[in-house]
Amino acid sequence: MNQQDHSLAAPSVGLLLHVLRQQGQDVEAICHQAGLDQRLVQDVNARIPVSTVQDLWNAAIAATQDPDLALHVAESINPTSMGTIAYVMMNAATLHESLLKLCKYQDIICGAIRTSLEVQGRQALVKLQADSPALQNPRNALDSELVIYKNAFSALVGQELKYKQVLFVYPKPESIQEHERIFAGAELVFSAKYSGLVFEAEYLRLPIVTANPELNQFFEKYAEEYLQKLREPKTVRERVLREIAHQLKGEEPSINTVARSLAMSVRSLQGKLREEGTTYQALLDEVRKQIAVKHLQDNHSTITDIAYLLGYSEPSVFSRSFKKWTGLPPAAYRQQMAVA
Repeated sequence: MNQQDHSLAAPSVGLLLHVLRQQGQDVEAICHQAGLDQRLVQDVNARIPVSTVQDLWNAAIAATQDPDLALHVAESINPTSMGTIAYVMMNAATLHESLLKLCKYQDIICGAIRTSLEVQGRQALVKLQADSPALQNPRNALDSELVIYKNAFSALVGQELKYKQVLFVYPKPESIQEHERIFAGAELVFSAKYSGLVFEAEYLRLPIVTANPELNQFFEKYAEEYLQKLREPKTVRERVLREIAHQLKGEEPSINTVARSLAMSVRSLQGKLREEGTTYQALLDEVRKQIAVKHLQDNHSTITDIAYLLGYSEPSVFSRSFKKWTGLPPAAYRQQMAVA
């Protein structure tokens, strides 16, 4: 629930701007339209909010008139330019170990997409799922990661991998010519439950051509420390968000309880939140909304169960709150997500 979980590493955003410059695009105008300060992108330790990156993609697509821009940008990115996570993967012993490290450390690059590896019999699946309510239209983020992963996996093992299926969570576009070109030979499945790459599980045994046990330990340690630092709350607001999420298990956590957990008085907590431009109630609503959206999208829990999980005494109270947050009651929102 940390705000950092809904952000991208600034260097990753920088790669998109670099490609746009190579295409001769007016990057300054695109960034201005998206509300992105280019100076922030130059800071290797900075994080860019998912909502801003989403606006950047929209502005870039409008400027280039290229609906497949994410596919094309990802094609031109060298997988080794992804920094720490690339070095960790490049020094693993096998593709299997490398993919497990990708799943473990992916938040270093982008906390809005959850990557997982599933192996069933002779088939393996690298699954990508949007994991941030801020990512309202995940197509560009998912498309770019699918292409980067495809190219990275081949580079890691020194040979082209053949994919059985490539899954896309969004509906089939008017033209899939570029999808067919980039993922030639694979069955393309649109409107899937998640995005992903399906391939023969035997590929997981392939050795990584750049594997180095000593460098593996070094980069693994660095990645562990970076990830831990990334997930540490930076502000009182973030500390409160994390504590509310931790305590929100069928009962509404009071400000008194949260303040006590943070070793602060209620007055001090309220004062610090006021300085940061928010209130306890606003943060409670934010956590509730994020959890509610996630459960409604997963479609595993009833609306009544979600209401009680979030500490509401009645489902009707939850429905009114959710409509205030999103403009739709929970049932209508779930139906809209199922159709999208």
